[in-house]
Amino acid sequence: MILASCKKETEKKAELKTSEFNIKTDITDFKKKMTELDTIKFWFNHSVCTYQGYERVEITRKSDLINIRTEFKDDTFDQSPEWKTIYEKQIPITDTIWKMEEFFKRNKTRQKLEEKEYGTLQVSHNGIKIHYFTKGLVDLNMFMAEYFETMKKIHPENKNNIYGIEIAEMDDLRDHEIKEMELETE
Repeated sequence: MILASCKKETEKKAELKTSEFNIKTDITDFKKKMTELDTIKFWFNHSVCTYQGYERVEITRKSDLINIRTEFKDDTFDQSPEWKTIYEKQIPITDTIWKMEEFFKRNKTRQKLEEKEYGTLQVSHNGIKIHYFTKGLVDLNMFMAEYFETMKKIHPENKNNIYGIEIAEMDDLRDHEIKEMELETE
């Protein structure tokens, strides 16, 4: 009598692949360390003074590409704001233009527990979150400016000015408003 068993083969097939990505240690090198099993999400609070805007970004990997999906919601004037997809782009994992990993490295000291529940920036992976906090309006504006410049590298078209208005654009707007006021007074 001969018995054949395929139990070990079945056990190997039943093992599910799991991610080894650790957001706390791998966030500064996520392009290379994340796999197709990983999804990194981050949420940025654009709100300052009376303006309220929020951005959420989802980063996934497929083969040698990183997919970046960006949604934005403006709560300032809209009675029932909705998340709108602003960008959906793919970049190679070898990309050197979007320096988000360096942004995370430079701001590592902002990763600390504060009395606030949420940081200006929250990054999450598999339920683990990292919060980045600011102290005061000047620090918030500096942090936002650095974030905006980092994001403009991947989204230079800056749809809906979600990454701020350039000073030259502000001058153009001011000049346009002055001309309109002059026409109204004539």
